[in-house]
Amino acid sequence: MRKFAVISIFFSLLAGPILASEPTLWQALDSPEIRIHYRQGNGSEAQLLASAGGPVLQTVEQDLGLEVSGPLEVRILPPDGNEDRNDGAPHWAVGYVTGGSSEVVLRGSWVRTYPFGDLLSLFAHETTHALLNTLPTADSLPRWFQEGVAVSESRHWSLRDAFALGTTVLIGSPMPLARLTHSFPSEDSEARAAYAESFHFVSYLQRKHGAEAIRRIVGEMKKGASFPEAFRRALGNDLAVEELSWRSRVNFAYRWIPA
Repeated sequence: MRKFAVISIFFSLLAGPILASEPTLWQALDSPEIRIHYRQGNGSEAQLLASAGGPVLQTVEQDLGLEVSGPLEVRILPPDGNEDRNDGAPHWAVGYVTGGSSEVVLRGSWVRTYPFGDLLSLFAHETTHALLNTLPTADSLPRWFQEGVAVSESRHWSLRDAFALGTTVLIGSPMPLARLTHSFPSEDSEARAAYAESFHFVSYLQRKHGAEAIRRIVGEMKKGASFPEAFRRALGNDLAVEELSWRSRVNFAYRWIPA
């Protein structure tokens, strides 16, 4: 498992009006690659992202073959109970990127909770979404691909996730990927199983077609191909063929885990 290098960089604390109605509450912390907006109570998280987030961003950019245009904007919502921005994010989401946006939003009260025990893993996950949103055909990306790649970039595959997938297989079969194209289940345990399933399928593609499989799909989308066409060009098979092959393997491999 790749470890993110933590390096020290110089950064400056810039106190300024981010929201006109609250000129003294929001502060900004700049590093060469990232600008973090935060409020009192999340200063330590902001400083960690400013000092160590750059290498994480660079790693995700290299893995995907994508780059952020200008500093990546990160907003840490205040841990004061008033952090609901009505962006439609699920109640269990620790962080999110709103549709079509490249701003990473982190919920200040939850940034150290499961499934992201460390802030840099959470940052890598949400940065993946921000980068994928820059693709010209990003609207054709299925949700399972977005989340599977993001979990892979967060380097956070745990026994708890394996148990979630194993339990799903024990009582039936993993849900068809078509059901995870536009949205994930809203109930916590079902959502966790959907994340586990998405990650496992993405990992299967990388094991079968090589570590560059995801980068090749993204590269075809950079040229303007829709996701189904990019998938076919990059891997030589339609999604339905690859899903059928994966399902035969995952049903066998994960049935023993809950037991």
